[in-house]
Amino acid sequence: MNYNTIVIAGTKDSREVIEQQLKEGKSILACVATDLGAEMLEEYGIDLHVGRLDLSGFLQLFKENPCDKIIDASHPFAKIVTDTVIKAAEELGIPYERHERNHLTYDYDKIISVADMEEAIAVLNSMEGNIFLTTGVNTCGAYQKGVSDAKNRVYVRVLDNAASYEGCEKAGYDKEHVFGEMPPYSVEDNLRLIRKTNATVMVSKDSGATGGVDVKVNACKEAGIPMVLIRRPQ
Repeated sequence: MNYNTIVIAGTKDSREVIEQQLKEGKSILACVATDLGAEMLEEYGIDLHVGRLDLSGFLQLFKENPCDKIIDASHPFAKIVTDTVIKAAEELGIPYERHERNHLTYDYDKIISVADMEEAIAVLNSMEGNIFLTTGVNTCGAYQKGVSDAKNRVYVRVLDNAASYEGCEKAGYDKEHVFGEMPPYSVEDNLRLIRKTNATVMVSKDSGATGGVDVKVNACKEAGIPMVLIRRPQ
């Protein structure tokens, strides 16, 4: 089938993109990596492709489903996905558009801005005390390996689903150090876990208001602890 738009989806942002495309009467194929991402889009009644894809997978998908344009509304930190989609779009000559979240400015002098996860780990190793990690299950293993005394110091919040718990267990986290919850999170939700874990620092990606970073910053400010904030990839 030919589509007006293929949307690289799975985020709240992608819902906004899809709603706008539907208002314009466009036919849409949305690509999501997981069943959870598909569930987010069920109400729209659009065609879905579910499953993770590499370059050859995207090339095959785009060839089998010709479209006028690709809109990439994937997570701002899903750099591999974005780079792969760009390569596939260029190879096939399909117009590509990136839907970017707005950048926020945070009014807090205890934010430690870092370029990437490796720099975040280096900063954490220069600090003492417990760490409240809010960067998700996909990166929690690197912190368990890289942070000194991580077994005792690092606590992680992940999505409340089996895949997240399995990922944390595989990465070496004790159950008492894993908190499965579902967003959105309030300032109070963040404060509760900061206090429960006796955290002296929080780690977050700068994923904007959609990622609840402004709320996390306010929680850190109220608790009086620093935040290690990973900047978005360019």
